[in-house]
Formats: sequence, structure tokens, C-alpha cells
Amino acid sequence: MSARGVQWGVVAVAAALAAGVLGVQRWRDGRGLERARAAVAVEAADSVRAALAAGADLRGPLARFERQRGYTVTVLEQPALLDSLRLDEAPRPRPGGAVAPLKDADDWDVVGIVLVTAPPGGEERPPLLRPASAVLLALLALLAAWLWRWAGRTPERRRRETLTAWGFLGVPFLHLAVFSFAPLAFTVYLAFHEWGLLEKARPFVGLANFRELAKDPLFWTTLRNTALYTTYVPITMAAALGLALLLNRRRGGERLLRTVVFLPFVTSAVAIAIVWQWMFNPDFGLLNYLIGLVGIPALDWLGSPHLALIAIILVTVWTQVGYQMVVFLAGLQGIPQSYYDAALVDGATPWQRFRHVTLPLLKPVVLFVLVTGIISGFQVFTLVYMMTEGGPLHSTDVIVYRIYQTAWEFLRFGSASAMALVLFGVLLVVTAVQFRLLGKRIDYA
Repeated sequence: MSARGVQWGVVAVAAALAAGVLGVQRWRDGRGLERARAAVAVEAADSVRAALAAGADLRGPLARFERQRGYTVTVLEQPALLDSLRLDEAPRPRPGGAVAPLKDADDWDVVGIVLVTAPPGGEERPPLLRPASAVLLALLALLAAWLWRWAGRTPERRRRETLTAWGFLGVPFLHLAVFSFAPLAFTVYLAFHEWGLLEKARPFVGLANFRELAKDPLFWTTLRNTALYTTYVPITMAAALGLALLLNRRRGGERLLRTVVFLPFVTSAVAIAIVWQWMFNPDFGLLNYLIGLVGIPALDWLGSPHLALIAIILVTVWTQVGYQMVVFLAGLQGIPQSYYDAALVDGATPWQRFRHVTLPLLKPVVLFVLVTGIISGFQVFTLVYMMTEGGPLHSTDVIVYRIYQTAWEFLRFGSASAMALVLFGVLLVVTAVQFRLLGKRIDYA
């Protein structure tokens, strides 16, 4: 494609994206106007019902309402619409306004319809361009200008190679933009707003959600529990490395054992939680039966604040050890046999071969397993949700479960988003520290 064709293609795509931004803004402004009209219609219906219950003439209250709110209020008689409103008792938009159900004095049955309409120029019109849309359009214009300049100055061969590469990357990038970058941006937006499903007003509150978290002792408890839970990572790594060393052979028996150890990792977490709940049962669980054989009294694994988190860690170790074993096996089988032969010639013992050959060459694998294990540990949810629901006494209340509960049980999406950003920051810092401490010591020979 010629440089001029690429440049005009950039202009066409930028124009389409700009139209999309303005269209989304117009749609959101329209929805906001509909919600505002519906709220006014409900308020008007309540005023009409109060006036009727008091036996007053409607003309006075309605006139005062119209002067104060700037809407014209009319009581309608439309049987078809009345029957429709009786079904859901919810306001709905109408041309230039909204209708709301008028209920009787007992607030039991819908007996009428109240229509509110805005006179011409009586409503505040939304701005042509909101700040967020203006920022997006400005960034889009800068990007389009840069691409126009790039297309004009880049040689044809390089331009063709770059466009081909972006042709392959375009669909995955679009997928990431829609399902990863956009939700992340919306989460950041929510974290700075008081956002609830039940409230119509969603004001900007700045850092108030973060200050509320800093003062919430339960939030710090969830962070502590999450940090304690991630101690399963070094335990699982040690067990997985030991199993990998034992099963690092190519015979049939070892392959079968690898499959058996790996199976819990690919099994449904919900099914695993249900099975282990039965095994942890204080009355007829398998674990209490086994420890009873050696004289240990029965333990309330999931009902004790001191044991519940340990029980979940045991389940996690059992499910994760197979995956980490497979990763360590891949690392072990990538070490050249000549290194071990040279160590044998020098008279190295098995421990010396492990310490001076195996472990140094496994450091990249160890770093990978450690980083991914810590990230996975901070995101634990299913086992806690299924087995303890954060109890007893918040002893297993972890941060992701707290985010879920705050958002979908308490309907406080602003606070939940603030917690999600804090979790993101914690993981970013922990991962950076791990790479800084271990990454420089790794030899990728």
C-alpha cells in the first residue's frame, strides 16, 4: 500500500473511532436524561398520591411542583398503559418525559398514571463534549498525526512489514482492549467514585475510598490472611522439586505417577472443595479418622480460627504440587547430561551435583514458579468461598473474597475497585522485589 493510502486509511479509522466516542457519550447522556426524568416522575406520583390522600385539590400541589422542578405534570387515563404499569410498577420513558405509576393510599395497587414532560428549554442540556471524551479525542488526534507522519517517512518495505505484523496482532490486541484494558480502566474510574447499584448519584470522591480502606481493620486482616496463605508457595515448591527429582525418569511407572500427581491441578476447584469438606468433617471426616488411629483427638479443621487457614493451605498444596512438579521436570530435562558426567568425573557426590549443577541451572524455573505462585496465592477465591466463606471469625477472609463480598453483597463497587487497585499494587511491588532479588542471580546458560 502506498504512503498516501496508509495516511488516508489512518484518517478514516481515526474518524470512525471519534464518531464512536461521541456516539457513546450521546448514548450515556441520553440514559442519564431518562433516569433523571424517571426520578422526577416517581416524585411527582408521590406528590399526587399525598394530595389525593389529604383530599386536596390537585391543581395547587401540581402547580407548585411544576414551578419548583420545571416539569409539566399530567394525570392520565390509559387502560392499556395502566395494565402495563401494574405488572412491574416501574417508571418508563415517554416522548419528551416519563410516566410513573400512581398508587393508592395504602401503597398497594396502581390506580393511575402520572406523566411528566419537560417544556422546551426547561431541561439542562448535556454538553457537546465532556472532559473524558475530549481527552480521548485529543489522544486519538495525536496518534493519528503521528501515524500520518510515520507513513510518509517510512520506507515502503518496512511500512509493508509493519502493517502485516499489525494485521496479525490487530485481533488479539482488540480482544485485550475490550476484555482487559477497558475493564481495568473502568476499575480505576470506579475506585475514585462512590458507585452503587441502588443509588442514582455516583459522585467523584477522590481518595475517600482508599482512606476508608486504610481505616478499616478488617481490610488489614484480609491482607494479613492473604500473606499467610501464600506461605504455601515455598512448601509446595520444595515438595514439587523433590517429586520431580524422584520421577525424572522415562519409564512407564514414573509416567503413571506423574499423571496421578498432576490430576488434582486439572480437577474442578469446586469439586475439590466439596470432597475436602467431607474429609475435614469433625464427626466423620477421613482425616480425623486417620489421626485417630495414632491417638490424636478429632480436630475441627474448618470450624477453628486457628486451623481453618491451615486446612485451606493443605488443600492448595495438594492441588498445586502436580503443576509445579511438571514445570520442574521440564527444567530438569533441559539440563544437559554432559554437566552431570563432568561432575561424576570430578568425583562429586549426589548432593554436590544437586547443589552445584541442578540448582543453579534451575534458578530461572524457580523464579518463574515462585512469581506465578505468589500471584496465584494472592488471588485465591474459590476454595475460601466454597469451604469457609471467610470464617470462622474472619480467619480465612482473604482480599479477593473481600472484594467479591463488598461488590456483590454490599453493592459498593467503588470500595471494591479501590481494593482491587491495592491488590494490583501489592502484586506489582512483590513481583518487582522478587525479580530484583533473584533475577540478577540467574544464569541463563
